Amino acid sequence: MAYDEDTAIVLWPEYFDIDRTRGEGRRLPKKLCVKEPDLDIIAKGAMILDLEYIVFENKAYPANWAAKRGCVRVERGKMSKTELLPKIGEILVKNKK
Repeated sequence: MAYDEDTAIVLWPEYFDIDRTRGEGRRLPKKLCVKEPDLDIIAKGAMILDLEYIVFENKAYPANWAAKRGCVRVERGKMSKTELLPKIGEILVKNKK
């Protein structure tokens, strides 16, 4: 499936940040999160899963609007966001060690 801007999944670094609480935007259990995740490693996770993606460097997570950490938009493929997040989290944990 090709990248479609209308159906792309947005992945914010805040989803994978071990130092954030669930209320601050973390979407995964801490065992699937890393300290200070960056866009490159999130994009690498999308690449490993063979998904098309686009990196936006000057975007801000709505709940953390002052910090423009960027985001990665990933093609939907055959999985939902709920299925995709843990897979990216596993890749982040493996590559941060």
